[in-house]
Formats: sequence, C-alpha cells, structure tokens
Amino acid sequence: METIAAISTPAGAGAIAIVRMSGNKALRIAEGMFNCGKLKKFSDAVPNMMYYGTLTVGDYKDKCFAVYFKAPFTYTGEDIVEFQCHGGARLAREVLSACLDRGARLADKGEFTKRAFLNGKLALSDAEAVIDMINAESGAQLKASYRMMTGKLSDEIKGFSDRLLDASAALEASMDYPEEMEDESVEDASVAVERAIKEVKALLATARTGGYIRNGVDVAIAGRANVGKSSLLNALCGRERAIVTDIAGTTRDSLEERIEKDGVMINLIDTAGIRNTDDKVEKLGVERSFAAVEQADAVLFVTPAGEPVSEEDERIKDRIPKDAVVFEVRSKSDLHPEERKEGVLYISSKTGEGIEELKEKIVSLVKDGTVDASGNIIVEERHKEALGRALASLLSAKKAIEEGLPTECVALDVRQAYAALGEITGETADEAVVDAVFSKFCVGK
Repeated sequence: METIAAISTPAGAGAIAIVRMSGNKALRIAEGMFNCGKLKKFSDAVPNMMYYGTLTVGDYKDKCFAVYFKAPFTYTGEDIVEFQCHGGARLAREVLSACLDRGARLADKGEFTKRAFLNGKLALSDAEAVIDMINAESGAQLKASYRMMTGKLSDEIKGFSDRLLDASAALEASMDYPEEMEDESVEDASVAVERAIKEVKALLATARTGGYIRNGVDVAIAGRANVGKSSLLNALCGRERAIVTDIAGTTRDSLEERIEKDGVMINLIDTAGIRNTDDKVEKLGVERSFAAVEQADAVLFVTPAGEPVSEEDERIKDRIPKDAVVFEVRSKSDLHPEERKEGVLYISSKTGEGIEELKEKIVSLVKDGTVDASGNIIVEERHKEALGRALASLLSAKKAIEEGLPTECVALDVRQAYAALGEITGETADEAVVDAVFSKFCVGK
C-alpha cells in the first residue's frame, strides 16, 4: 500500500505543526530528511521515542522533533513517522512537499483513520466517533463520542450480531438435514431473535437522547408581544443578546443563541411576538415564529405573571404541536411574588429567579433517567437507520417462526438483520458506505 503524508494540524501559524506519514516507506523517507546527533541514521530510531534534530527540506532547515511508530502497534497499523516542526504555514507545506518528493503521496480525507479501519485497528463506528470527537461542542457529545471511539458500541453490537450469525449458520445447515436439525435450529433461532429484539430496541430507545447530544436541544421561546421573551433570552445567555424595549414588536425576526448547561448544548430561538398585525415585515416574523415552534424540541411558552392567560395566549398555545415538550413560563415574577402555581416555572429576568431551574428543566430532556449514562447511546443517524432495519427483519423472523413458515424464510430475515447490524461495525458495509463515512473527515486524520 502506498505511503501517504499530510499536515495533521490546522492551517495557519501556530506553535507547532505536525506532518504525518504512514506506510512502509515512511521510515526511509524520513531518513533522508532528518538528522539527529544520537543516531547515525533515523532508521535506527527506537519506536515511540521522540528525537530532537535537524530537518532539511530543500533550501530550508528547521530544528524539530521526529518520532517513529512501528507497525503493527500504531494508529493505522502501518509504520508511521511524525515530524513536529515550528508552526509556520510555509514551513509545514515545505516539509510536506519534501515527503511527497521522496515517494509519499498526499493523503485523502480521513485516509489515516480509513487505513486504521481497513487494517482492523478500528470498527467503522469507532472511526465515526473520531470525527465526532473532533467536532464535539458540548461535554455530553465529547463523552458519548469517546465511549464510542473506545469500541464500547461496536463490542455490544458485535456481541448480539455474532449470536445471529450462529443462528443463521444453524438454520442454513438444517435446510440440508431437516429431519435431524430443523426443529432444534428453529428453536435456538427463536431464542436468539427474541434476545436481539430486546437489545436492538434498547439501543434504539437511546436515539432521541443521542440526537440531543449530537445536535443540542432546540428550544423556541414563544408568546405574544411584550411578555419578556427577549429579556428571557438575555437572562439565559447571561448577556444582552436581544434588544429589549417596551414597544410591542421590537423583535421582528428569530434570534438564535447557543449555551451549554451540564455538558448539554441548548439552542435558544427567540421568536417575534405573535399577534395580529398589518405590518408586512412583522407578519413575516410571526410566520417564522410559528415555524420555529413547530420544529423545536421544546417550547418555552411565556406569559407575564399577574395577568390572566388571554384568548390570544390560548390561540398561540393551540398552534404548538401536540407532541411538543412545552414548559409554561410566567415572566416578571419579581413583580408578583404572591402568584405561584404548581407545574408553572416562574422567572425574573431582572433578579435571575428561576433561570437556572429553567435550564435544568431543559437539560432534563437529555438526562431524563430513561437512558443509562454509563451505557451506549446512539448519536449517529446512520446507526439509528441500520438498527431500524435490523429490528424490522428481526420482527419479521419472529413472525415467520410463530406462523410456522419455511426455515428459508426465517433464515433470510436473520441474515438481513445480521447484515444491517454489520453495517454499523463495518463487517458488512459496502465500499459506498465506508467512503461516505470517511468523506466527513479532514485531510491528515
């Protein structure tokens, strides 16, 4: 396999730039570029030890570190050499060019990690977690990605897919010897299918929480004009993000802001005040408000304390989707401390009352107690879709067994369930799926 090279640090100037090579020519290429007083030649380097020396690339030299990682105990499973030079953009490009001139080729997107997958160092789901770790913006996403990257999810899926593979093999064999094996193999398959159905359902049940972890919780702040929505956004953000006045209709478009609470990203959407208006611009804002409410994971329905819920409030509430999570929020609670109703959140943007409690309520959508925080959580849409197909095949197999359909029908469904699960770990994934996964990576990883 060709030796590949790439700059593995971000573009631009910095303290250090890392240029990485992987392949059987990496050590020989490095030997022609790097000199160290402790070594006659770099090919004598002790693996995993960093050496300080002079890197010569064309007309340029640099004092840098070099380290050799010996196959197969490396990230890619191949020989790897890394140069850690000074972080000038031009210098890093010169080092990379020297590697290419000596026989390496430029790595494709994610090719280092792809080689790790192809060489059996990572399951496909483990590799996906690498890019999730890189892109993680919240603590919860970072933790979920790390767990997946260390193979916990692939190990779990491989455990019950292996049982399905055994059941499939037994069913296939029984078709050749129906009198001796059929009854026993179908009975064993029934046990394996029932167990797999429970396991797949349990994983699928985590997908909603996984979506929140990956994308954050979309929270729309809705209500009629001048009830304190923008003030609430500012209080939640801890800064003056939205303009606040006593003039109705100040907010005419949706404002978005992101905050993090207990490791969970909350995507706040401050909507325009919903009311009947002849102003064309404000009408557009109201339409966008309803669109934001319909697409949100949760809605903060704001009405002011000390005022009865009006017919206009009720009309707005009727437009909120029935399956939406709605938090009833009474604003300006500092002006009406005597009003307190169960199930209602009282907040004051002025004093800060209820603000942290409201954040905790939103975070509870993710940490609702139904998902084991120490267990695997499905955060990838690809995994959710594959699990859904696996479950459909397992339920079909269960029905075929219950109805006494031919063994061939049961075997086909079990094989399809196994294939769907294998797409997650990569065991049955085709080239198009693998390429799609690694196309998300940057060059150098």
